[in-house]
Amino acid sequence: MALVPLRPGRAASRLLPLLCGGARSKGASLSPGAPGRLGQRRYKKDVLPSPDGPAPSVSITEIRQYLRAEDIPFHDGYSCLHTPSLFTGDGGGQPLSASAPFTLFIDKTTGSFLCTATLAEGTWQDFQANVELRHRGITPIPPASSEEVEEEMRQAREDARCIWERALPLWELLDEKEIKETKALFGISMVTDATLKRFGVRYLRTARSLVFPWFSPQNATLKGLKLVRVEKKGSTITYVEETLPRFDSYRNLFGLPLIGRRDTELVLTGWELDALALHQSAGVATLALPRGASCLPPTLLPYLEQFKRITLWLGEDLRSWEAAKLFARKLSLKRCSLLREEVFGELVNTEQVSGVKWARFPELNKLLKGHRRGELTIFTGPTGSGKTTFISEYALDLCMQGVCTLWGSFEINNVRLAKIMLTQFAGRRLEDQLELYDEWADRFEELPLYFMTFHGQQNIKTVIDTMQHAVYMYDITHVVVDNLQFMMGHEHLSVDRLAAQDYVVGAFRKFATDNTCHITLIIHPRKEDDEKELQTASIFGSAKASQEADNVLILQDRKLVTGPGKRYLQVSKNRFDGDVGIFPLEFSKASLSFSSSKSKARLKKMKGEKELLANKTVEGGSGASKKP
Repeated sequence: MALVPLRPGRAASRLLPLLCGGARSKGASLSPGAPGRLGQRRYKKDVLPSPDGPAPSVSITEIRQYLRAEDIPFHDGYSCLHTPSLFTGDGGGQPLSASAPFTLFIDKTTGSFLCTATLAEGTWQDFQANVELRHRGITPIPPASSEEVEEEMRQAREDARCIWERALPLWELLDEKEIKETKALFGISMVTDATLKRFGVRYLRTARSLVFPWFSPQNATLKGLKLVRVEKKGSTITYVEETLPRFDSYRNLFGLPLIGRRDTELVLTGWELDALALHQSAGVATLALPRGASCLPPTLLPYLEQFKRITLWLGEDLRSWEAAKLFARKLSLKRCSLLREEVFGELVNTEQVSGVKWARFPELNKLLKGHRRGELTIFTGPTGSGKTTFISEYALDLCMQGVCTLWGSFEINNVRLAKIMLTQFAGRRLEDQLELYDEWADRFEELPLYFMTFHGQQNIKTVIDTMQHAVYMYDITHVVVDNLQFMMGHEHLSVDRLAAQDYVVGAFRKFATDNTCHITLIIHPRKEDDEKELQTASIFGSAKASQEADNVLILQDRKLVTGPGKRYLQVSKNRFDGDVGIFPLEFSKASLSFSSSKSKARLKKMKGEKELLANKTVEGGSGASKKP
């Protein structure tokens, strides 16, 4: 697979200078970067295969056959195979005993493993390598992280300890009024001190934040924490979260050390406060996912294997309902229950069903109504019109609202694409304000945004396999592919080019449907006269693409002789409710951002110019628009 999340190379929390006297250990300064810092900041990639050497896929049948051939006892779980650990007990040369604790879990989908006793983890290839070491009489060695990652995690634990020691239990605050106001602010007035104490919840007065600890289930040591504070804007209340370690490394199940070995039923929530309330009111075992309804990391699945029945309670909105169904596939449908009563009312709410709304493009909401899972959007526009720049902001808008997004950019490299998106995210040229770079980069790294490392022409099967891997690992719900022409290379040299395109479009259509994942596919238009406006028929090989697509978007760029070019977005197909139309776009070079104009006068003027140009074309005859 060739999938990597783009993440800055150090953990960060903007709370720490306030809490720890402004000082941190070497290499983890939170102060604004000095000029030149832009070139010093490192971006690291997760330990995932490179496109030059993709990891071979493994099936569950192959895993079982290998374990039997190596005489390794195992039994089937819901999401994992359970075996005795290679990293505990006697050294190499001794066969694994069926009477030993089955503390090593092998993911049935990816083959990756986790030993819950030692926290050793790795790929299927790592597991095989350690089995071979054992046969040679050598004690298996857990796969090690890089020194940079180890240092980063060590620093994160130290920062977490610093915050934890300064936080206090709510009931130890001296002011009774403050205690009541704080509980009311977070909606936990009915949660008792006993429940807060049981789960280890504390309050950080300097940051006005609740602190939820992540304790290791092995030895109850502090591994990290999440801070939640409340922001009020008028009558609207927003909860803001920060985690240590950073968001993508925060693999916590809040409440895990409280689970007993005999517990067989569980309520899995998407919010720590829900877990507190449910445990107190119903007395059931409850855990909270670290990222709510946005993601269920596969590394957490081994800790959920002991439960015969899991009730998913992630929220009452449609997005939470869809996430619950997606998570149930990972956990095994036969043991999962989803709460339906509260959700039913939301399902009949058209605002929920119509999808996630764009914040930057309100006119797009009026036409498409929202961004929905399981759809295929075709996007096209003239060469040089800004297709990639527009679609990056289009996708960034959704990503900022929690839509887990995977970018497959085969035409421009990821560094350039990330620079565009970071500029759009910050709304300014950071090259001119380097002192702000670290702050915006820290915020940018929290987005659920991932990039494929492919570049140039690629095999469609490899791309689809990578997308499938991303959906399982990161719960991706939006994939952007830029562009279709790079999917039509190597394996289709002997077939008709249009037939090859039909095959690729069909593959993306099937993926979107099967995985309830929205795909935005960029396709270059056919070469046409510059003075002609693009239509749906202008899409290269348009028949299959336009038929399979749920939405067709066209970035129109009118380069008029009498004035500057005018760009607008045209929705030429909308399968959801049939609404189509256009709206003008304004481009800011400083922020690389498109913004829709709400001026009806400008829209009317633009339509008038289109009609005038059309009339001139008709009057000039069929050859009037052709180049000499």
